[in-house]
Amino acid sequence: MVREAGGIPLLEASLPGPFRALFTTRVGGESSGAFSSLNLDPRSEDEPEIVARNRARVAALVDRRVVSPVQVHGLRVVGAAEYLQEPPGTPCDGLTIHADIDEGLAALLLFADCVPVVLCGEVDMAVVHAGWRGVLGGVVQQGGRALMGAPGTAVIGPSIGPCCFTIDEEVASAFAARFGSEVVVHDRGALRVDLWAAVGKALAEISIHRDQVVNPRICTACNRDFFYSYREEGPVTGRQGCVGWAEIR
Repeated sequence: MVREAGGIPLLEASLPGPFRALFTTRVGGESSGAFSSLNLDPRSEDEPEIVARNRARVAALVDRRVVSPVQVHGLRVVGAAEYLQEPPGTPCDGLTIHADIDEGLAALLLFADCVPVVLCGEVDMAVVHAGWRGVLGGVVQQGGRALMGAPGTAVIGPSIGPCCFTIDEEVASAFAARFGSEVVVHDRGALRVDLWAAVGKALAEISIHRDQVVNPRICTACNRDFFYSYREEGPVTGRQGCVGWAEIR
């Protein structure tokens, strides 16, 4: 569902039980230039004060303390409250939210082409940052294992699609070996990987099957008016976010 809150356009996922998830776009913030306008990345070259105000706007929408880890394209997924107890700068590419353990907290992961994956189980949820290295390494499965209850629903957020994710022979071979040749697209001499299909196969390995996965198939590289894209814009760009939390029961 598309909606607006506080002047910020949002994509809202339909999740079971108390779980909620929002995907921001690049629209609705204060950043300018290459970072226009809702850049949420404090590690970017954007003005730190402006990024802080952008992040505060998102936190106000969910009325919770936002926990945003240092992402490194790794495989580590931990609880939001647990992450707050770790030394600043500890790497992490996924957070879980439990309605009781993480009360008052929201997980915020940042993206600019990588795949946001939201997993929901019986008692908790996870928000996972799945770049191509993470997809190959098993970050999606690790997100499922980090949940206390078995995951039963997944949402794939805006990310680079098979129309735009061009890769080299080495990466194509790695994906074909791991997920099957069908995730590699051959087009007039170019090679592309269907990250969405690869994530779908990874989800099936943790018993989340096709009819339990929602994917609006929104390509960030094709829609740069609304989303940041590292592939299309280069390293000087911002990051949109996926924020997940649980309502108090």
